[in-house]
Amino acid sequence: MGRDRTYFRQAPAGSGASDEVFHLGTRPLLDELCAAYERGWQPADVLHVTARSGDATDVPLAAAAVLYDARRSHAADRAPMDWVQQLGVIAERCPGAARIAERVPPDAPVRHLGVELLRELPGLSRFQVMGLAFAWKYLPRFAPLLPPPSQWPPLRPVPATGESLCPDPRVLARIRGLLAKAESTDYPEEAETLTAKAQELMTRYAIGAALLTGAETGAARGRRVHVDNPYAKEKVLLLTAIGNANRTRTVWFTKVGIATIVGADVDLQQVEVLFTSLSVQASRAVRAAGTGGRTGGAATAFRRAFLAGFAYRIGERLRQADVRATAAAAADASMAVTQLAPLLARRSEAVDSEFRRLFPTTRSTRTRSVDAEGWFAGRDAAESAFLTPGSP
Repeated sequence: MGRDRTYFRQAPAGSGASDEVFHLGTRPLLDELCAAYERGWQPADVLHVTARSGDATDVPLAAAAVLYDARRSHAADRAPMDWVQQLGVIAERCPGAARIAERVPPDAPVRHLGVELLRELPGLSRFQVMGLAFAWKYLPRFAPLLPPPSQWPPLRPVPATGESLCPDPRVLARIRGLLAKAESTDYPEEAETLTAKAQELMTRYAIGAALLTGAETGAARGRRVHVDNPYAKEKVLLLTAIGNANRTRTVWFTKVGIATIVGADVDLQQVEVLFTSLSVQASRAVRAAGTGGRTGGAATAFRRAFLAGFAYRIGERLRQADVRATAAAAADASMAVTQLAPLLARRSEAVDSEFRRLFPTTRSTRTRSVDAEGWFAGRDAAESAFLTPGSP
């Protein structure tokens, strides 16, 4: 990195307002951000963990630091595309931070960032900036999923054709359209059909594309999913159930609220879009179920059990839908399902190998005992998200 990590220096005498800027602490904030990147964190991860701190005023400050650092490191031309996409989402969600970063030239001294921060965030104090820098300093090490800035090339290379089998944007658009309708409809039968079509469309596309290109759906890799409270653990159960049905593996980091899913690109996309949609359906179902007449801690236990039961049953249904979609893909290719077995086995082996490389010391967890009535109510609600087209 080679950046000056001296946090406090003597300001020139009589500098007036510049003293406040000079001591604002922008340099250590940027230093700790860069150090976190080198420990495996990505821009979206940093914003997520900052938002979890409970102090909403830290979020625009963090976003401004992330976007300014991206400008001075020329991330738009050098960073992996996943990194660039995360920056785009941050700029869209935090327009004030984007304005700050845009007003500071990439080659300007760091104190210019302090000037713009104070202009956009007039209540900002040195203690807040230093507090955020201190929090980032102690972020734990993550298994790196993307190269950190110190390993970026001068110019991002163009991916070779066939290097990775990414989902067709048109297919993804159709899937998202189907799931959006499933989330908005008040008729369970319609939601069942729409969700099932989305699941089977992606499975058939992935297998068909692999057969057409002779690829095995590309190399496995990891992608992070940010999970918020309440009921984060139960949400991760749903994510894991969806992932298990779609040939991905999941690891959960409780303290920072981040899960990592490992799989092929097409499967990762499928898991993400299904998780987003089924999370909406699960939230709607748990609200409609109420609390079974319970209050306080008993009501919380009912909701946790409801969501766990929902996740478990959804996993069963998705696995059934995947079997049907696989059979349909084989029929499309005029081959027996057993002829697909070697391809699917290699696909799973690649995922397992990458998972072990990234996370060699993980341990399995089990769901604790839950409210029985809530569990079965959740399973019943999952029936309304049944994943078989044309179900009665």
